[in-house]
Amino acid sequence: MALPASIQFSNLRAEMARSGVTIQDVADSIGVNRDTAARKLARKSPFTLDEAFRIERKFFSGLGIPYLFAESIDDHRAS
Repeated sequence: MALPASIQFSNLRAEMARSGVTIQDVADSIGVNRDTAARKLARKSPFTLDEAFRIERKFFSGLGIPYLFAESIDDHRAS
């Protein structure tokens, strides 16, 4: 079953759900407030590369940035 188009970073969101990682957990790990993290997860604001690595290392070690942030990487390649 395909995810709705409005869900951004679908791999990251799926892994968050599987692992019980909340938006607040992500916010705390990258040093921003919950609203800022929510905007980043909705792709209304960009993640920095450092933030992406922090998230991957803290919560999803071994899954890799290309998997977790696939939509953003694909958008960059299309430019």
